[in-house]
Amino acid sequence: MTEIRVKDKLFLAVAVPLALLAAYWYLWRADAGRQMDELSRRHETLVEEEDFPMEKRRADKALAEAKAELEAERKKPMPQTKVKADAQERAAERERAVLQVFRESGLTVVGSAATDGQRRDRAQTGKAGELLKTTGARPEPLHRSYTIDGRYPDVVKALGTISDREMAVIPDGVVMRAEERNRWTVEVWL
Repeated sequence: MTEIRVKDKLFLAVAVPLALLAAYWYLWRADAGRQMDELSRRHETLVEEEDFPMEKRRADKALAEAKAELEAERKKPMPQTKVKADAQERAAERERAVLQVFRESGLTVVGSAATDGQRRDRAQTGKAGELLKTTGARPEPLHRSYTIDGRYPDVVKALGTISDREMAVIPDGVVMRAEERNRWTVEVWL
């Protein structure tokens, strides 16, 4: 058995109470200090008892003004919609309308593909699709990529026709292919 020396007894008599005192100070006392600081911060935000009636009137006045402003906004007529859309229209009908505009503009559609709305060349998050969903024009918007052949004025004419007809179609990107002349990639939300 190991003999307990006087030096060990002295260490235990001093170190253990100091360790307990430190634990008390840092654990319980520090938490109480944080609570006191929080209460003093909350107390500083409160108004004085003499100023309470004036502050209450000021707050009531601000509330009444906010309610009046809200009522005025509710009475305003809804803004005119810039697009004509049927939320019940099927995806095939929407795509058929876009393809019809391309054909009317003198463009030849070479290919069509559904995409997820994420562009490789830039960080695109699909805000246009979210806009169509939020406005109720398209409960489930689609992102399509069309490969078309045609001249630049015809592409501009097609996009202008989409705008003139107030279609619920948002162009997301138009890229001319470098390897082929007059071949375009047009990405739209519909």
